[in-house]
Amino acid sequence: MPFFLPRKCKKFFADIFDSKNRDGTKLKLYFDEYYYCLIVGLAVGKYDEDAELEKSEITDSYPEEYAESRDYIAGLLLATERQRRGIPEGDGSALEQLMTEYVDATSKTHLSAAGERRLNQYAAWGMEIILDAMVHPVRLEEFLVDYLDAFQTGRFTDEK
Repeated sequence: MPFFLPRKCKKFFADIFDSKNRDGTKLKLYFDEYYYCLIVGLAVGKYDEDAELEKSEITDSYPEEYAESRDYIAGLLLATERQRRGIPEGDGSALEQLMTEYVDATSKTHLSAAGERRLNQYAAWGMEIILDAMVHPVRLEEFLVDYLDAFQTGRFTDEK
């Protein structure tokens, strides 16, 4: 399963996205939008089981700019799922089972289809939290400052 944007993502980021990034002040990859949503979803440790996603994929692998981060993203997914499921750090059998469920070293993303699906679900929940915690961004630099502030002040919470 490739990566899909949460359905409300494009509208929220519309003013700070330009695939050509002509003036250098915009997001140029839909995966950037996806990543911002994903990090929020993972940070709060919740996902949307019935995620409303765009009908077409944004990519079936990590864009070049994110390729070196794929193992870190897989690690964030595993750490979040371990904590969410209450698996003790010392429970090697349960951790191995979790890794088997979500990791596939032979895939382009290093994730199984279940891992990719779960990331999409976390991104969808993250989008909902962003919509609740932030104002529609008009300039990228203002979005970045507000995004960081939302983490630092605890505005990103799992209570929708």
